[in-house]
Amino acid sequence: MDELYSMTVSDERLDDCRDVVEPDLQDLVRSVIASGFSAEEVLIAISELVSEDFAAVVKAPSVH
Repeated sequence: MDELYSMTVSDERLDDCRDVVEPDLQDLVRSVIASGFSAEEVLIAISELVSEDFAAVVKAPSVH
C-alpha cells in the first residue's frame, strides 16, 4: 500500500506567494494568448503542468 503524505501550508505564506506569482502568471497568460492560443487552452495547459508538478512534490499519482 502506498504511503500517504501530508503537506501543511500556512494561509499567510500562501497569500504572500500568490501575491508574488499572480502578476507573472497574468503576464504569461496574456503572452500565450497573443501567440494565438485561446484563454481556455492556456489555462488548461497551465493547470495540467501545475498538476504534474504538484503530484511530484507530494509524491502522488497524477491524472492526465
